[in-house]
This record gives sequence, structure tokens and C-alpha cells, in this order.
Amino acid sequence: MVGLMLTAAIALQAQLKVAPKMEKGTVKTYVGQTTITIPAQGDVKVSDETKYTVVDATADGYVIDIESVDVKTECDASNIAGKLIAGAQEIMKGITFRIAVDKDGKVQRLLNGDEVQPKLSECTDAFIDQLLKDIPQLASMLSKDDLKKQMADAITPEAILQTIQEATSPFVLNGKTITTGAQEDYVSKDGLKMRRMYFVQGQNIVANSTLNMTKDEMKEMIIKQVEKSAPDQAAMVKENIDQLMSTGMLKMDMKETATYELQADGWVKSIKNETTTETMGQQLVTKSTATLK
Repeated sequence: MVGLMLTAAIALQAQLKVAPKMEKGTVKTYVGQTTITIPAQGDVKVSDETKYTVVDATADGYVIDIESVDVKTECDASNIAGKLIAGAQEIMKGITFRIAVDKDGKVQRLLNGDEVQPKLSECTDAFIDQLLKDIPQLASMLSKDDLKKQMADAITPEAILQTIQEATSPFVLNGKTITTGAQEDYVSKDGLKMRRMYFVQGQNIVANSTLNMTKDEMKEMIIKQVEKSAPDQAAMVKENIDQLMSTGMLKMDMKETATYELQADGWVKSIKNETTTETMGQQLVTKSTATLK
């Protein structure tokens, strides 16, 4: 019994500082595989290769170039949601994002947002033109301007910076001292307030995230989303939101589990992630891996 109690106490005290070793010229390349299961539309498969290059050392940290070397997507031709997801991935190919990190590798800011924004906008316009050509019926559901706006929101400097720090990024843990049982609050890229709990297992770190929003916070977020995506329905939703939420029509939930395997040099060796998002009775499941090449 005493041995079991000591083992439990040691496990609870387990902690790990994540601070990958960096110097000018360091190059790390990750190969990723993602499968997104969309209700009634099938799977979207994405394979990608991303290169991280430390291009400079500064007094405060380092400058790193992130380049999407290759992106390949696969989904059914009639899968409209899948096509949009695939397009958001593919327009990043060949574009280099330059970021500043501190001495521990924690992301600080995007350095070349003004430079990459026109390139991303140009790629987005070309993608939407091709999408409307391939799926002409889409125009009756969303106008070209609406599509552009939706895509544009995903490629702002702020959105890009947040993507670089998501659970599937090798930078997400940098600068943190992880202790088993520790919790932290954060906001997902979709605007959901989440709470993450950590578990340390040797050189592995497991992070479990769950939704952490009050009913009033959820109502406020839903109304903002409707005002943004379907303004003509905003008044109706505001008037009936309590009833809609009680019936489950506007229920939203999100769960995420990520496992990070660290190398001796502090860089992430592999990431396994599974996210389940439920919106209005529809469940979207994303499973992904990223492995150091």
C-alpha cells in the first residue's frame, strides 16, 4: 500500500519543461496525415509535409521559417464541405511564414503577414473560381463573395498565428513546464472556450481538452456566428435561441485528445490528435498524425 501511494505521489509530481534546442541552421521536417469525417459526405484525407528552418538567432530568441512543402488532398467530388477544407489546406502550399519565437521556442508573432497576405488572397480567389466551375450548384447556396469572406477569415495573420499554435503543431507546448494534472484555458480557432488537462508519461505528454463555456457564453457565440454567416436569420435566432438550445438544435460540443512524444533535444518527435466536434446534431471527427521526418 505504501509503495502504491509513493508511486501515485511521484506520478502526480511528474513534470517536463518543453524548450527545444535551436540554433541558426536547424531544420526539422514533419510529415502529416489527417482524416476528417464529415456527416453524410464521407472522408477528407490530407497529407502534408512542413519544413521548419531556424534562419536567425536574436537577443530575444529565434526567427523561424515555416514552409508548406507539399499538400495533397483527397475527397469525393460532390463533397462540398470537403472541397472547402481541402482548399484551405492547399492554398498554403509553397508559402513561407516567418515567425519570431522566444528562447524556449514559444511563438511570439508573425513577421511577414503583410508579405504573405496578397499571395494567400490570390490563391483563395483562384481556388473559389475553380470550385464554382467544378460545382456550379454551390452558387445557389453561397455567393462568390460569401465564399471569399469565409476563406478570408481563415487566412488573416491572426488566424495563421493561431493555427501555428494549435494542438497539431510542434510549437504548441514550447515554453511550458508541464505537470501531471495541470490545467489551462484557451480559445479554439472556432471561438470555443476550452480547458486542457495535461498528463506526463516519461517523454510523452497527453493533453485532454473539453468545452468550458457557460450557457450565456454559448448563446452569445452562436448569435455572433449567425449574424456573420446568415444575417437574414439573426433576428429569428435571437428571439428563439433558448428554445432552439433546449431542443438540441443549436447544441455545440468539442473534445480533443493529443499525445506528444518528445526527443532528447526537446523537439516533438510525433503527434497524435483526435478531435470530435458536434454542431446541431452533426458530428465531425478529425484524426491526425505528424511525424518528424
